[in-house]
Amino acid sequence: MWKLTKKFANNGKYASYVSNSASSVENKVAHEKGNVKRFEEIPGPTSYPVVGTLYKYAPFIGDYNAEAVDKNAWLNWRRYGSLVRETPGVRLLHVYDPQDIEAVFRQDHRYPARRSHVAMLHYRLNKPHVYNTGGLLSTNGPEWWKLRSTFQKNFSSPQSVKNHIGKTDNVTTEFVQWIKDRNVSHNEDFLPYLNRLNLEVIGIVAFNERFESFTPEEQDPNSRSSKCIKAAFGSNSGIMRLDKGFLWKLFKTPLYRTLAESQEYLEKVSTEILMKRTHFFLHDDENDDSLLGSFLKHDIIDLKDVLGMMVDIMMAAIDTTAYATSFCLYHVSRNPEIQQKMFEEISALLPTKDAKITSDVVSKAVYVKSCIKESLRLNPVAIGVGRLTQKDFVLKGYLIPEGTVIVTQNMVACRLPQYVKNPLIFKPERWLRGSENYENIHPFLSLPFGFGPRSCIARRLAEQNICITLIRLIREFNIKWMGGELGIRTLLINKPDKPVTLSFIPRNE
Repeated sequence: MWKLTKKFANNGKYASYVSNSASSVENKVAHEKGNVKRFEEIPGPTSYPVVGTLYKYAPFIGDYNAEAVDKNAWLNWRRYGSLVRETPGVRLLHVYDPQDIEAVFRQDHRYPARRSHVAMLHYRLNKPHVYNTGGLLSTNGPEWWKLRSTFQKNFSSPQSVKNHIGKTDNVTTEFVQWIKDRNVSHNEDFLPYLNRLNLEVIGIVAFNERFESFTPEEQDPNSRSSKCIKAAFGSNSGIMRLDKGFLWKLFKTPLYRTLAESQEYLEKVSTEILMKRTHFFLHDDENDDSLLGSFLKHDIIDLKDVLGMMVDIMMAAIDTTAYATSFCLYHVSRNPEIQQKMFEEISALLPTKDAKITSDVVSKAVYVKSCIKESLRLNPVAIGVGRLTQKDFVLKGYLIPEGTVIVTQNMVACRLPQYVKNPLIFKPERWLRGSENYENIHPFLSLPFGFGPRSCIARRLAEQNICITLIRLIREFNIKWMGGELGIRTLLINKPDKPVTLSFIPRNE
């Protein structure tokens, strides 16, 4: 016999999840509230034999764009509602309502699964001399949990994250000085400079390695730092299209070759750093509190797993933090009153421009952090969170079979007036308890770093890095936006679709 395990109220309706066969689910729910509907009855575009709904993404005949997943999600929501079915090669369900999103996550397996980075998994498993697994991003099950539980303490414990504040501040201070010396103007795209900053930060924090990204030599396209940034983008940019496709399984398509070449370069750099550390240092460096230093102090960690984690770190950190920071700067620079409030808070915490940022400064930068949360609501790292269901369950009266890919459409939901007041307005105060503009926002509405044990392993570190960057830039400059509306390109992670055009006006002390 199966057991009904939980119910979630949803405007008088219920989403129940269960632990046994589909027929048992149907019988029980039929007794309680009528017949359970089949997955195929969920509203969505017409599905045809063999191709399913892939035709929607085809050039000329389809009205979906593989690089504008946010726009596809808007179309689906307007046409079909808060639950949308697709079958682009897999059984896919889009979920928009935060109560339904909560219901999805509440039935998570012990080892939450995703169907993502499929081509990268294939690539890594075909290199057993380099990798033990597909890595943290593409692996599922107990193998994933072994990696996650081994590495997560060093990434996510509050004290470990605080230990990196001084080094991050030093790098960011150098960056601010470089902006002044370089006289960066709004005629340049600021995003590549944020890529370099985040490579430099993650280099020192994760590997105790300086890439010297802002030296004239390293700004050459053939330099190590330039090629690392290019390889991170090459690894991330094709993931979604490769996940939808299958031809790469038959032969090496151009997109798959880009992924493989990008991974190979990140492997090369990571191997060089790792070998330098393991061959040249006979004893642990007691002063090294980098992530790599902490990994190497654990005798039980296999060096192949360490190498895989190093590649994953460079893949994940360079682009995602740069993109998130660029959207923060976009919103703040377009709202001078908000920027002034940030400056007043920052100048109270840092009375002089050369004052050091400490953990106390970061913890008290409450308004700065509310600006980051609001920016991540409007422009999250990704459109939502993915899950691969590992059992049958019922959602809004529909049977969701095991093996369904679910995408929670948080970015669209965060821009809907039924969930947020004046949702398109940048209003950091909506996150500040005690503010007259505070909103009790549903906890599953904005999930920029995911949810549960499968959430971003470096969340605290990423938020801290963005916070320090904003503190330093706004303490030094009055920043103005010089471009038009900034949208996104969805390449697994949300990238600005236009140059990030900012004017930096030095502030008087």
